[in-house]
Amino acid sequence: MRRTNRLITKEAIFRYCEDRIDWMLMYQGMMVLAANQVWWTWEVEDVFHKVKKGEKQAMKLYAKRMHKQIDALVTRITKPLNRNDRKKYNTVLIIDVHARDIVDSIMEAREFEWESQLRFYWDREPDDLNVRQCTGTFSYGYEYMGLNGRLVITPLTDRIYLTQPRIWPKPWACCVL
Repeated sequence: MRRTNRLITKEAIFRYCEDRIDWMLMYQGMMVLAANQVWWTWEVEDVFHKVKKGEKQAMKLYAKRMHKQIDALVTRITKPLNRNDRKKYNTVLIIDVHARDIVDSIMEAREFEWESQLRFYWDREPDDLNVRQCTGTFSYGYEYMGLNGRLVITPLTDRIYLTQPRIWPKPWACCVL
């Protein structure tokens, strides 16, 4: 199971594209969430590099792009969907809103607000998905998980992820209020 989930997750990361709405329909929720986080991490760190090279508006432009992605999700959710796809879109929407809030509040890669986030990386060597937070690096478990209901991600849930014992892949078990 883990080997298969790893293979599908790697494919989802590789096939991630600008039109996320249709891409999300091609994969199970856990693969969409992991791939989405890998690309969000890469995109934000790419913006940090651009800012460092003198592109002062890079973060603002990326924030606008994130707002457009959120708008596209909201528009798609209002159309007919099966129950599972609606849940998948809703989950990604909640994660995207949280990601947008983080991007709106950070200016550079060394800020604690960024360092304390769960950052997902596909590392070419050893060709595996890893999650980093602060100075820790943890291997993603590829254990199957369904789409849990979640309503919010708060500063408290961010702190819980920072301090909880690592049992992966728990980052998606957000608080349901």
